[in-house]
Amino acid sequence: MNQTVKGIVKLTRFDEYVWFVIVTTALGAAAGGGTFGWQWIVALLANWTAVGFAFMINDVEDADDDAINPAKINRNPISCRMISPRVGYIASYTTLLISALLYALLGTIPFIIGIISLIVGFLYSWRRVRIKSMPFVDLIVHCMMLAGFQYLPAYFAYTSAINSNFWWPFLAITSISMYGELFNELRDLEGDLKAGVKHTAAVLGERDSKLLANILLGIGIVALFITLFVVQLIPWWVLILMAVIAAILIVPPLLRVKRSQDMVQFQGSFQVPVQIAAALAMTIGVAGPWIISLLGIQ
Repeated sequence: MNQTVKGIVKLTRFDEYVWFVIVTTALGAAAGGGTFGWQWIVALLANWTAVGFAFMINDVEDADDDAINPAKINRNPISCRMISPRVGYIASYTTLLISALLYALLGTIPFIIGIISLIVGFLYSWRRVRIKSMPFVDLIVHCMMLAGFQYLPAYFAYTSAINSNFWWPFLAITSISMYGELFNELRDLEGDLKAGVKHTAAVLGERDSKLLANILLGIGIVALFITLFVVQLIPWWVLILMAVIAAILIVPPLLRVKRSQDMVQFQGSFQVPVQIAAALAMTIGVAGPWIISLLGIQ
C-alpha cells in the first residue's frame, strides 16, 4: 500500500465512528420496524460514508491549524504531508458522492435527510462558516451530524410515518451525542483556549461544561432505559449479550484508570467498549435470525 492510499485511509478516521454509526443506524431501523436486508446494509453504508465525509473534510479544512499543533499534526495526513490538500479534497468529495448515491437507493425521505446531513457536515468545518466554532450551535449540529442524521434515514427507509417508537431512541442518541461533543471539548479545552477557539466549553468554562455534560448524559441514559426496558425496542437476549461483551471489554481500561481522579478520563475509558458491545450485540441481534432462516435452521 503506497503512501497516498495510506494517507486517504488515515484521512477517513474510520476507527473513530465505525461502532457508534452501527448503533445509531440499528436503532433507527428497529424503531421503523425494519428487519435485516438490503435496506439495513445500504443505510449503514450510506451513514458510514456520510460521517466519513464529515471527518475527512474537517481534516482537510483544519490541515493548516493542525500542522502547528503537536498533538494533531501526525493525526492529520495532510498536516504531516502524507497526502496533498488536493488529494484530500478529491477523496472527501468522492466519499460525499458515494454517500449521496447510497441514500438515493433508500427512497425520497432518506435521500433528502442524507443530503442535508452531507451539507451540514461540510458547513461544520468549512472555514467561511465553521459551525463547530459557534458556541451552543455546535452542540445541536453535532448531535444531528453524528447521531440524528444516521438514525433518521435508517428509520425512514422502512416507514414514512412517525410511530410511537420514534422519540425515545432519538432523544437518547442525540443527548448522548451532545454529551460526547462536550466531552471532546473538555478534553481539548486547554489547547483550544490557547488557540483562541470559541466553542461551548470555552464559553461556559470547565465547571459548568462538566455539569451540562453530565445532565445531557443523564437525559440520554434515562431515554435509553425507556427505549430498552419500557418500549423494549431491543430483544432481551441482545441486551444480555451486550452486557456480557461490555463487561469483558471494560475491565482492561477500568484497571488502567482506577487510580485516576480525572472524571473526563474515567468516563472516556468506558465510551469505546460500550460502543463496541452495543454495535456487536445489535448486529448479531438483527442479522442472526436472518442468517438462521437463510440456512433453514429450525
